Amino acid sequence: MTSTLDPTSATPPTSDPRKTGKRLMNRRPNEPLSLFFARIALPLLLVLLIVVFSVAAPETFATVDNLKTVLNLQAVLTILAIGLLLPLIVGELDLSVAANLGLGLILVTGLTSQQGVPAVPAIIIAVAACTAVGLINGLLVSKAGINSFIVTIGMSTILTGLIGAYTLGNVFYENIPKELTELGQGNLLGIPLPVLAAAAIGLILWYILSQTPAGRFLYAIGGSRDAARLSGIAVPRLTIGAFAGAGALAGIAGVIQAGILGSGSPTVGPPMLLPAYAAVFLGATAFIPGTFNVWGTIVAVITLQVGTTGLALIGAPFWIEPLFTGTALIAAVAATRLLRGEAT
Repeated sequence: MTSTLDPTSATPPTSDPRKTGKRLMNRRPNEPLSLFFARIALPLLLVLLIVVFSVAAPETFATVDNLKTVLNLQAVLTILAIGLLLPLIVGELDLSVAANLGLGLILVTGLTSQQGVPAVPAIIIAVAACTAVGLINGLLVSKAGINSFIVTIGMSTILTGLIGAYTLGNVFYENIPKELTELGQGNLLGIPLPVLAAAAIGLILWYILSQTPAGRFLYAIGGSRDAARLSGIAVPRLTIGAFAGAGALAGIAGVIQAGILGSGSPTVGPPMLLPAYAAVFLGATAFIPGTFNVWGTIVAVITLQVGTTGLALIGAPFWIEPLFTGTALIAAVAATRLLRGEAT
């Protein structure tokens, strides 16, 4: 069933998603100026923020080390937000992705440090468990017909309880295997591995969504579930797959976050939910206005991190980050609805 909380998640793309990444920064024939500027507004905002903070804090912001820090800090959030795109594209909500990330993090650190499971099997088990959570979400939404908001907020609460039962509130930090920490803290040609992982996942999902029939079917389901079903699209199966995909990517994000931290804390996952939603809705204002898309999401994640990092470096108080992120989410949802109306 389609989410009733936000109709913006159930509208088809305003342009062919296969053309995403082609001529994104060029004005298209007969395209209204308002939509052209909407497509490029977010990248321009990112450039503006970089220029402003580089001038305001040249010795701390405009450095290669700070660039690596910004990208590395948001690699995990990028993976989580990209996964969140899948249920949103088919018109559903998944409020359990952040808790699911926490599950992946706790499982991989707990299995290795407490049960002595080798790193690779522990990673596979953690990602499989998170995928199973997504699969259950999809079955309850698609087969049982329960509203996705209810299913996923309930699942988030269940996962929080299971994590608490497993950890008893403790942080796993002893006997974390080197293979896991290298995954989160290693570099390849000077580029942090989490950044490379996020980039690879972004490219793969972009290809699936814009270059394959499965991607077009997912957008069609979000546009009109009934019309998609009448067209012969396997709506239940693809909806289940969208939730399972979101779960798998949440698990991967959790494993990488465990490697970055070198420990497993039961409180890590849930705070990422709001920034992830802020990123996907802010990203829906760019490139294909009014449509959830991979490139917009990635640019949005970087823009939010550049904003919060820059404000911190010029001495803004600690409460600026949640204020900035919350404001961005509200503005992004409003802009997405407005742009979608203009596009149609």
